[in-house]
Amino acid sequence: MTVQIKKEELFSVLPEHAFAFFADTPVVYHCHHYNLWLDQTIDDALGTREGMALRTRTAHEAFYHYLAQLVPRSGADTPAEKLKVAELIFAAMGHGNLRLHTQAQGGLATGDFLHYGYTWKEKYGEKVRRRHTADAVAAGCAVAATEIAFDLPMGTLDVAEETCVSLGAPQCRFQIEGAKQPMPPSRPVGKRETQRLLGDSFSGKHEEQIRAITTGLRSFLGTINSDERGLVQGFGVFVTLHLASYYNGISYNALYNIERTAPQSFDVMQGLLVEAGHQCGFNTFGGILRSPEWEGLVGAPTGDPLEILIGCCAIGRALGFGQWTIQDFAPDKHFVLRTPGTYESTYHVTRHGLASSGRCYLHQGGTLAAVQLAHRVPWREKPTFDQAFYRSLFHSDPQWRFQETHCVSKGDDYCEVAVERIRK
Repeated sequence: MTVQIKKEELFSVLPEHAFAFFADTPVVYHCHHYNLWLDQTIDDALGTREGMALRTRTAHEAFYHYLAQLVPRSGADTPAEKLKVAELIFAAMGHGNLRLHTQAQGGLATGDFLHYGYTWKEKYGEKVRRRHTADAVAAGCAVAATEIAFDLPMGTLDVAEETCVSLGAPQCRFQIEGAKQPMPPSRPVGKRETQRLLGDSFSGKHEEQIRAITTGLRSFLGTINSDERGLVQGFGVFVTLHLASYYNGISYNALYNIERTAPQSFDVMQGLLVEAGHQCGFNTFGGILRSPEWEGLVGAPTGDPLEILIGCCAIGRALGFGQWTIQDFAPDKHFVLRTPGTYESTYHVTRHGLASSGRCYLHQGGTLAAVQLAHRVPWREKPTFDQAFYRSLFHSDPQWRFQETHCVSKGDDYCEVAVERIRK
């Protein structure tokens, strides 16, 4: 039987809420800067060994549920065909080339140009010596794909990355074998669960401009395909179409682990997750806004704060962050961003129930970054968006503060972040 993956049939968008799904699984676009930073945040909080274990286990679970939806729709019958589907879709999502040489008892998987290990080496390899492997996502996909291919329950097998390009190896290698401890069963957080928590959508100020740019960006993203390495490069970054449940799973499981084991550090952990979102806003929004692709689609940024915020809202929608709307804005004074929900809030309610405070950390950090990009970047000078520039803008002299005033995670009808100028 011919294996087919028809993206146009499997990929869908809820445009009124700006959520994306592949095979009814929530997906979101993120760049390598955020991916690497969030993984490092988890390891810093839990320790390298426990952090890697959590990230691998979360990727295992996320890809198992994803492939369980995808593989039956592909026409794959045999284990070999099912493994091939996993390899093809992994590369198509921008995660690199994964090769699965496995049987029902386990086996070997290899990877070339895997997103996490390869981009870590590209970004940090000349400056930092890494001491542990980087590819929890590829590991999780490899073991999940093997279980799906041989009709095994989730958690039957386990995986370890033995070599990694981030450590100087020529290739990444994974060993898959029988699990020593079973994985607790879990239910997927899919399209149906997400839609159940979404109320009516709404618009805000400058809606026509935001909608027009969003439409153009979505069309452009639809034309971007992975290259022969299984990587996607666009807007000056490496882009992944990623499983939202991976980001949410590692973030909230780490957060609540800290709450149980070191409650005095709970607020610190929340701050670290916001910082990851802030890094995303700076690198992703900044990278897109200064890219040749953006200039071709929209025009080069002039530096007008409103123009930048309109652009950031359109980018947030196109990437699947939620229906970002401008509710209020006064230049150099305050900004209010509101959305009917985020990929974070709908997951949190489904998996963890209602919280006592907002839990949309990407939303918080991304909104703060958007305001800072709008007011502090000399766009006409075409600055280089590197970590030195990041520190000079955002760590040396804080000028804005934020608050998540409403959140679906705590039972509100929408998510809202308000940012205001710090007056000295």
